[in-house]
Amino acid sequence: MRTNLSGILTLLLAFVVHITFAQEKTISGMVTDQSGLPLPGVNIVVVGTTNGTQTDFDGNYSIKASEGQTLMFTYIGQKEVRRTIGADNSINVQMEEDAQALDEVVVTAVGITRSEKGLGYNVQSVEAEAISVKPNADLVNSLNGATSGVQIVNASGEAGASTLYYH
Repeated sequence: MRTNLSGILTLLLAFVVHITFAQEKTISGMVTDQSGLPLPGVNIVVVGTTNGTQTDFDGNYSIKASEGQTLMFTYIGQKEVRRTIGADNSINVQMEEDAQALDEVVVTAVGITRSEKGLGYNVQSVEAEAISVKPNADLVNSLNGATSGVQIVNASGEAGASTLYYH
């Protein structure tokens, strides 16, 4: 009798564990901006966990989560988007521009971001119009020669090599 009860409890425990792990699934999709263009580097986090990922160069992502959990999509200059996971394994998101979040931000040479008011040294600004007249797939290379004293070069002649910044 004791053996039968032990066997039944073991099977019940195995069934509960199987159901618990079976709820987690892979969610994938694409994140685009308000124009429908893919957004690379969008942060995607399962709310309440440390589970997160980013979109690739084509705006695609893949993350493991359970039904009923919420995904939070964040990107600089875009409004935060939250989507609850349902039965579907695909969630595509179109983000909207957040004009209020776009305050003038200065990125210094050492990578520290501050507002222009808090800087105690010389700052040069580059307007969007100056960059848009230089057709280039890479924003960093579009900045080359846009202001005096800044030169941007590749570390090597290989495609995809890291970019070096010189003053």
